Amino acid sequence: MRDDLPSSNWLIQFSGGLTKPERQEAGDVVRTTGSLHYTRPAPNGQWSSSLIWGRNHETISQRNLNSYLAESLYPLSPRDFITGRIELVDKDELFANQPAIEEQLARTAGSTFRVQAYTVGFTHDIGTFSRIETGVGANVTSYAIPAAIQPYYGEHPLGVDVYLRLRLRPGK
Repeated sequence: MRDDLPSSNWLIQFSGGLTKPERQEAGDVVRTTGSLHYTRPAPNGQWSSSLIWGRNHETISQRNLNSYLAESLYPLSPRDFITGRIELVDKDELFANQPAIEEQLARTAGSTFRVQAYTVGFTHDIGTFSRIETGVGANVTSYAIPAAIQPYYGEHPLGVDVYLRLRLRPGK
């Protein structure tokens, strides 16, 4: 067991810091994060899950923007993995390049919106070639968004991505 872990299956993290995200904007952002990760043996590998929280506190407006994430990866076989992810994120820059829409929404619905995303995915490891691990996969994400922004994004936004994964395997 590693000395910095509370047990061989758990990892806990908390951090905070001050940042200036945009040089042109006044004020700073206090960024705080916390996470809890759990990994346990499964019949075909390691089952890993995480709960993650983050907050940006804007010092000028005193506004807090939170994000929450729960995700899990489960090995169906030594080469096949299923993933699930739930995200809830407070967004205030959805219409930053469209000031007329941003101003109209600020008057009628506010300027911060909670966006929810629900993702399921599958990855198949192809093999390792010259220390490069390869895999292919796909994710499907469904979004739940506030009624005020549905005219701009649709009632039931959906995203699909297909990918080829290449990752360097550590040398011996």
